[in-house]
Amino acid sequence: MSGEGLISVRLPKSLYGRFKATANSQGLDLHDAARRLISRLPSFTADEFSTLEDPPREPDMPRVSLYVGCDSVDALVEAAHESNLAISTILRRLLYAFLVSGQLQLVQNGEHWKLQITSQKQPGNSDSNGDKR
Repeated sequence: MSGEGLISVRLPKSLYGRFKATANSQGLDLHDAARRLISRLPSFTADEFSTLEDPPREPDMPRVSLYVGCDSVDALVEAAHESNLAISTILRRLLYAFLVSGQLQLVQNGEHWKLQITSQKQPGNSDSNGDKR
């Protein structure tokens, strides 16, 4: 793999574990799972990015390198430009909203799938202080 199409992001250890487990359960590696999520970015607006929550900070935030391909990097760069957020912030927010808080879901729109913000959060999820979300 060359450096083209490669991104590096720090993820809270618990979010990294959830991401890895979810990818494995789908028969995907982390690279493919990230690529699939990023492929849905065109259906998302800059305002929607700002409504997504950041995951709680954790002392252990491993750096994860993901080969997502040039098209996915281009989509992330465009989203970062439009939202004024860093690429790593966008990816952390997407993963947290999709895998943990339930703030984001994948919905079918005709023959296509898109990301959609839901006002409901998954019951039983709590933040790092143990408070219910």
